Parts: sequence; structure tokens; C-alpha cells
Amino acid sequence: LSLFLLIPPACDDDGDSNNTNNTNNVNNTNNVNNTNNVNNTNNETCGDNSISGDEVCDGTDLAGTTCESLGFTSGTLLCRTDCSGFDTEACEGTVGPYGFDYRTPSTRTLTCETFDGTPFEIDYPDVDYVCTFEYQGVSGYIYFQATPVDCVTIMNETPIYETSGWISIDGEVTPLTDPDYDFGGNHNNDFFSFLSGETHYNYYHSSFGFGWRKCQPMDCIQILSETGEIIEDGCTTERTLPITCSRVDTDGTFEPLVDTFELCPGDPNAK
Repeated sequence: LSLFLLIPPACDDDGDSNNTNNTNNVNNTNNVNNTNNVNNTNNETCGDNSISGDEVCDGTDLAGTTCESLGFTSGTLLCRTDCSGFDTEACEGTVGPYGFDYRTPSTRTLTCETFDGTPFEIDYPDVDYVCTFEYQGVSGYIYFQATPVDCVTIMNETPIYETSGWISIDGEVTPLTDPDYDFGGNHNNDFFSFLSGETHYNYYHSSFGFGWRKCQPMDCIQILSETGEIIEDGCTTERTLPITCSRVDTDGTFEPLVDTFELCPGDPNAK
């Protein structure tokens, strides 16, 4: 009886495609350390310089965000290697409370028209606010700058604003999507809306006094549908989604964000 031993051929030491350094080895582009690895929160796409999925940024694709838009004075913004957020180490400038860089509000001179079309000049101040943010267990801060850029006359002349805004969550500041401050008509019952994540928010008022006029800054949140309908109203009398806002003064400072809400004098719900 003969026994045959099958001995596999030895691998050679050349640089071909089957050795331990080839494109299928543990150091290649498919290994556990590469841009498609299991440690990457967006492991299928992070590193391709194109934002997708849950990525905040991706390589050179910063979605138009800059050091300046995050509140710094200058510098070069980078994306984190896992695409989960921005790397601001190369940004320059000192930010203020809650991570925002606050401007000093100014007064703008606009040209408006009377009902018969006669132009006239009128001054409007910038409207900048710092507010708290609190929804579904997520807490943070909002800062927006509303600059008057135009004027329309309905019952009275009313300014139209160009708005920029930022949100700070856990110390990380990111620009808001579609921030929009509205003067609030003849009674100046102003509101501020924005998109964060997949949710549309509207900062508004939960109490109105004599003549249906607000008596304090925005104090509550409404959740809106994509078409603007209220789907969760935190601005009822119960004020179920409270927030606190403080207007930025002409010297760039603001009062502490302490909730001092009270029903307005003349509010029919006031006792």
C-alpha cells in the first residue's frame, strides 16, 4: 500500500498579485483600517469628497461652510476623518458665549414707498437674538442675525430681513438651514423659523396682550410640516415647548438666558 502526501506549492517571494502585500492583503484598500472600514460612521461613502447619508461633510465637500460661517474670524476649515463634523483647529478668532461670534448690530437706512408710490427713507435696526433650544431631549443654543434689506408698505411700512443663523449642540456650532426672521406684521408679533435635521422649527409667542400684541421676546417652539402647517404646537397657553430668547444689544452683549416668562397684561388667559 502506497501513501501519497499532497504538499501545496510554496509561495514565492516576488511582488506579484498573490503575495502578502497585494491588493487583497490586510493593508490594502479593503482592510479594516481603510476609508470603508468598520470604524467609520459613514463607512460606505466617507472619503469620496461628496456628502451623502448622515455625513456632515466629506473631505473637501464642506457644504459651503467656512470658519467665518461658524463664527470664527478667519482660517481653513477641515472635515473630520469620519465625516461626522468639522475640524476647526485651523480656524482663527475667539468666539463668544455658546461658541458664537457675535456682531455689533447696526441701523440700516432703507427706501420704502407710500401707498401712492412716493419713496421715502426709513431706518431699521438689525435684529439679532440668542435663544435656547430644547426639543426631544436635545439641548443647545441658537444665534441668528436678521439684517433689514428691503421695505414693503401694507398697513404700515414693514422691513424685510436677510437672515443668517447657527445652532450650538454640545459645543459644536453648525449653520442653520433656511433661517428666516419675520417682523410679524403690523403688530410686530415676530417669529423665527429654520430647518435643523429633518425638523422644521418656528420660534413664536405663547401670550398676547392688549390689541393682540406680544409683550416679550419669542418664548416657545412650534413644529411645522414641510408646507408650513403646525403639526406640534408648543405655543398654546400651556407653553409645552418653552424656550428663552435675548436680543443682542447695540454693544454686542445680551441679557442672560433666564426664563422670566409671564402672561402679557391683557391676555384673556391671565388671571
